[in-house]
Amino acid sequence: MSTAASADSLRRARRAVRRTATALLALPFALGLVLLTTLSSARPAVAAGPEITGGGSSYAAVAIEQWSAEVNTIYGDSVNYTVSSSVQGMNEFSQSLVNFGASEIGYSTGQASYNPPGSEHYQYLPDVAGATCLMYNLQSITSREITTLRLTSQVMALVFSGQIKYWDAPAIRAINPGVLLPHKPIVVVWREDPSGDNYLFSQYLAFEQPHTWNPFAVAMGYPPGHDAVWPFPQKAVPARYNLSGWIGAQGSDIASNDVAGNDGAITYVETAYALLHNKPCAYIQNRSGTWVAPSEYDDSVALTGARLLPDLEQQLDGVYTNPSPYAYPISAYSYLITQTSGETAGEGAVLGRFIRYLACDGQQAAGQLGYAPLPPNLVKDDFQAIDRINGAAKAPSAPTAANCKNPYVDGQTPLPGQPQQSGGGGGTTTGGGGGTTTGGGGGTTTGGGGGGTTTGGGGGGTGHGGKSTHGKHGNGKSKGKGTTTGVATGPPPGGAKILGSGTPKASKNIAGLALLGAVGQLQRQVGPRPSTLLWTLLAAAVILGAPPLLLALRARRLHRKEP
Repeated sequence: MSTAASADSLRRARRAVRRTATALLALPFALGLVLLTTLSSARPAVAAGPEITGGGSSYAAVAIEQWSAEVNTIYGDSVNYTVSSSVQGMNEFSQSLVNFGASEIGYSTGQASYNPPGSEHYQYLPDVAGATCLMYNLQSITSREITTLRLTSQVMALVFSGQIKYWDAPAIRAINPGVLLPHKPIVVVWREDPSGDNYLFSQYLAFEQPHTWNPFAVAMGYPPGHDAVWPFPQKAVPARYNLSGWIGAQGSDIASNDVAGNDGAITYVETAYALLHNKPCAYIQNRSGTWVAPSEYDDSVALTGARLLPDLEQQLDGVYTNPSPYAYPISAYSYLITQTSGETAGEGAVLGRFIRYLACDGQQAAGQLGYAPLPPNLVKDDFQAIDRINGAAKAPSAPTAANCKNPYVDGQTPLPGQPQQSGGGGGTTTGGGGGTTTGGGGGTTTGGGGGGTTTGGGGGGTGHGGKSTHGKHGNGKSKGKGTTTGVATGPPPGGAKILGSGTPKASKNIAGLALLGAVGQLQRQVGPRPSTLLWTLLAAAVILGAPPLLLALRARRLHRKEP
């Protein structure tokens, strides 16, 4: 080796050693900084209070179970939630068997067997937004998984009333051009137990396809319309309703398991269960004619059309008819039902912390779990509900970025809009995708995304339009007081699942969501023990830093051996 080459090799070796040594010397400082940050941000668990119990909805169960685990890690609180169904949760709450029920439907619907003693003694608290996913498991004639299945409300009504029996039926082929649908029986998995899933899906079908759905319900021996009990034969039925091969299931987890295990099966569950099984949700044609699948953004857009009564029970007609191309039409809210009197101070303290957590920090993982976060006006409603619980720590008067890490409150995620609330002394509603809000006692509406019209009542309302809060997604223009008009001119943030006339648009945030999910998983594993994170980072640094250091040392050693 020449002298010049030898000197060059030595210089490279020395540079490698210096870089590696510098990195290793900086490592303790970096790890110390991480440790300090983790220790300062970790909230120490307080003394555990009494256990509180809840039961009901499987629709919201994935979120509730995660929140229960997280408040146990953070606060030391024990929240024991038993998954069953909305009606079961309502019945258990009415009989004082649990501290809270969970349901997508209210007592006013007449679905529960037992009612609480009086409306002044209980309350509804929105806990999360979700969507009914038409989860399916279907292989094409070439044995490839079909992931872009389209369904209209008419086809759904015919499938779930036993009038379409094969996947390659003309009505399905007509809306799925180019899809190699197999000649295979459709295995419908339906909920045997009285549930919110039954109620929400049958309500949608009864609204959109009454001439198909209502005769089916009557033929099965049920009243027309929607019900928490799925119509199934109670008597001899006309031959056109062929329910042979159907599978009955108790709970969303079993229904989704049955679909995952049966090629050709389909059911209706909250989106979270399809994500858990890595199975697709069908694309549904909304009122704009667009094919859209459930997603965090699409569900939220659709729910800007929801109307909430003074007690916060939901009316969903405006969701089904939402004209936005980004609206997933089978979207709804889920609720906790709690007492406003009767809790012990200790139970109330735990329950209040749980509600405060789910309304704010707990909403950060909503999208990852298959739900959509609560908008700010419903977070405020939850804060007010906390103040009605005996023993609960007083909640802030309104959610802000400083006191609530809900992604719609602190600006992490663009807010599509908020549902309309009736009565109750007014309030603030941010409109998106269009809609009309009638305030009670006066209110303020900020239009954005698609604009909205506000009529003030009582004290008179003032509409402030003109500035979109959605970046390039909206360009509303103010037309005087109380009225905002606008047109959505760009794609929604995040990556809504919309088919349009072609294939699904891939999410623009796949890498970000994957990283967010990984960080969230690490946080859940580490919890309040920063030492675990410290040792994990130290091990990673050693693994990453050792190879270049060893190579540099080897190069230097070889150089010294040269003559």
